[in-house]
Formats: sequence, structure tokens, C-alpha cells
Amino acid sequence: MIAWIVLYIAASYLVGAVPFGYLAGRIRGLDLRREGSCNIGATNAWRVLGWKWGLSVFALDFLKGFVPVFGALNWLPFLTGDAGGWDFNAVVVLVCFAVVLGHTYTCFLGFRGGKGVATTAGVLFALNPVVACVALGAWLVFMGISGIVSLASLVAAVAMIAAGWWFYPLCQGGAVSPQILYIAFFTVVGALVILKHRSNIVRLLNGTEHSFYSKKSK
Repeated sequence: MIAWIVLYIAASYLVGAVPFGYLAGRIRGLDLRREGSCNIGATNAWRVLGWKWGLSVFALDFLKGFVPVFGALNWLPFLTGDAGGWDFNAVVVLVCFAVVLGHTYTCFLGFRGGKGVATTAGVLFALNPVVACVALGAWLVFMGISGIVSLASLVAAVAMIAAGWWFYPLCQGGAVSPQILYIAFFTVVGALVILKHRSNIVRLLNGTEHSFYSKKSK
């Protein structure tokens, strides 16, 4: 049983590590690591390759987050037995971490990957659609107001952390709940998304971050 679980976690990392943005750029004869914002994520693919490629990269990055976690939620109970116990929840959280880390630190590109927004979104919708919708709502509002993807993504990361703390209990029946593992996941991954956007934060503070509402950076 343990061997199958380890293999699943490792496979989840490898699925997350597939650099769809990089591959899309190569199909067009470009290296996204040297174009635009020099990132392999969907936003840079949209900016450099066009909206069709950008949406395709987003969809694929989303699915590589959604599918492994959805599979774990439906497959692991047959191995661990108790879908509400510590063993089950710990493995699911490890799968979530593996997928996100695969995207942000892909072994196929020298452990330098994307910023994790689309893949984290896929993980969230598989794990908890309510938390996912809170983060998505925050993203849509700030994207609509500013037209700045990085700002919307940063706000969505904070909203995800806040929603995780709100919806998941720390204790149940006077004992620490296994749900605390999900709170830890939301907090760490939200912090990772913010960390990966540190160059964007600098440009936001300088007023030079790109907005889709203008052809020139504001």
C-alpha cells in the first residue's frame, strides 16, 4: 500500500512538472523564459503567443492540478480505509503539494517553473470548490478593476488562505482535526504564490506593472 501511495505522489509531481507553457512556446519557435515576463505561465503565453495559446496553457495547467487531486480523493479511500482520518488527509495534502511544487519547480527545466496560479486553481477546485470560488471571485474582482493579472493573483492567494482558515476547523471534539493539514496547505501555497510574484510586487510598487487595459505598462 505504501509503495502505491509513494508512486502516486511521485507521479503527481511529474504531472505537475510538465511545462505546457514552455512546450507551447517551443511549438511556435520561442522560449517563453526569454520572452515577455520570462515566465512559462499562461499569462506570459497569452501576452507573447496570443490568447488562444494562453487559454490552452491555462487549461492544461489547471487540469494537471485538478486531475491528480481528484484521483487521490476518489482512489485513496480504498487504500487508507478512512476518508476522514489522518492518513487519508495527509496523503491528499502531499499530493496537492507535489502537483504545485512540480509546476513551480519543474525538474524538466532545472527546477525553475511557473508561478503556480493556474495549477493551484485546479487543485482547489478538486479539493474544495467553495474555497476555490472565493479565490476566483477575488481574482475576478481585482482583475476587473485593475486589469493587472499579478495583482489579481496576489489578492486571490490571500483570499485562499483566509477562506481556508475560515472553512476548515482546527479542532473537532476537543482534539486537533486532520483538517488542519488543509489549512497548512492553503497557507504555505498561498505564501509560495506570493513569493513567486516578488518581481511583480516590485513593479506594482513602482507603478510599472503591465495592465491589459493599456498597451503600455502603467
